[in-house]
Amino acid sequence: MNEANLIQRLNDLVTGDMFLREIELPLMSAVRVAADGTPLGGSSAPTLTTAGASFDDGETALLHFDVPMDYAANKGICALRLHLVPAADAAHTTDMGVTTAQSIYRAGAAVNATASTAVAETATASTGALVREAILDLSGRSYQPGDHVILTLDANNSGTTELILLGVDLIYGGTLAAYNDDDRARNLG
Repeated sequence: MNEANLIQRLNDLVTGDMFLREIELPLMSAVRVAADGTPLGGSSAPTLTTAGASFDDGETALLHFDVPMDYAANKGICALRLHLVPAADAAHTTDMGVTTAQSIYRAGAAVNATASTAVAETATASTGALVREAILDLSGRSYQPGDHVILTLDANNSGTTELILLGVDLIYGGTLAAYNDDDRARNLG
């Protein structure tokens, strides 16, 4: 092995295990208005603010993401990391999660809109308006590399304090190279 063929040799390496990976989802394009799928704005619900997407009680938004080509489908490990902050320092309880709604768009297949388990962070008192992160476990949902997934984000609060979504990361079990042979050996040029 030398520098010239290192990548090709790594591409053929099968480890039998996975690596935990994390990628940032672009908030301004990944999170969309639930009613029509358009980007968030100053008058939409949720509302786009300078800090992120501000959710009032019961507001929902669509979260779009693609399952990476190195996703280890045999392990099925997947989660979302939500970066959150209450909009005010008040004794209101807030939480964010994903509802049972899920659509999986896979090449060569009809859209799979089978409901999945809802997952939410533990409701947290907003006293102090502390920044927090929530890990929502999406493991075992039969995602495949290359799938486009749409989930519904849902925010709840007990008072008037809105919950601001600062960012979203996709955490997943990945392989060293593309998971399936077709993608790993694809000739693009």
